[in-house]
Amino acid sequence: MFALRTAVARAMPALAMRAAVIPRTFASPAMITRVGSVSALRSFSHTPLAWGKSDKELITVLESEIKHEEEQGDDTPDSITSYLKTSPFQIADKSGSDEVVLTRKFGNEEIKIVFSVSDINSADEEDEIDLEEELEGEDGQQPTQSLSASGDAEEDEEQDDLDSLTFPVRCLITITKPNAGSISVDAIAQDGAFIVESISNIKDSALAAASTAESDWEKRGLYSGPPFAELDEELQISFEKFLEERDINSDLANFVPNYVFQKDQVEYTNWLKDLKGFIASQ
Repeated sequence: MFALRTAVARAMPALAMRAAVIPRTFASPAMITRVGSVSALRSFSHTPLAWGKSDKELITVLESEIKHEEEQGDDTPDSITSYLKTSPFQIADKSGSDEVVLTRKFGNEEIKIVFSVSDINSADEEDEIDLEEELEGEDGQQPTQSLSASGDAEEDEEQDDLDSLTFPVRCLITITKPNAGSISVDAIAQDGAFIVESISNIKDSALAAASTAESDWEKRGLYSGPPFAELDEELQISFEKFLEERDINSDLANFVPNYVFQKDQVEYTNWLKDLKGFIASQ
């Protein structure tokens, strides 16, 4: 009996403390729910967000790829530099942009040529194989030099291989005259020549000069004549001479794919750096 009273007496202070913390008359279920919700919300809002498990691995891979691209060098090939020095065309190339624009005046004409870097990725499988063969050699092996060849000779040969790279690049050639509208020529620069596909007449001078998405769509809806290859041969030859007189010639046809290749390398490296910067940011 004494032991029972002693046990009850010891338990009373603990029961009293519990009752003091949450009185039965005030601690309603709704109140308990709200208190729990606020506590959980505060705990979540003060918890810093951590990187995903794959972020560090991805950053490491990006750094490796950036290093590899930078080791390749971004020096502009001599063929590009030489052409731009002697060419009548002015080049507009905005960093981060997919398009390159060449412009020049010829008499009272305004000539504009637009081509895209994305064409290097749209080449078909056969073109990619040809490109690899030019870089590696016809036997599929890396080109080698004799032991007596100097380092400069090897570098010159590698540069020649780069300068001779070719793949199809679509070009939109627009020739505009005051108060006479323009002609729009769809052509492909490949193997040192322009292959004309079609010619459109744009009589509206305002439409010819506009460069909005709406105007481009409207121009695409114009009659473009029959396929150029189906025209009378004499007409084809005469029009090709018309383009050549305006320096839309083999030199330009060689320049375009070389410039696309060079710009793609630069843009790819910048793209990798921007992607790494985004992944690494917190």
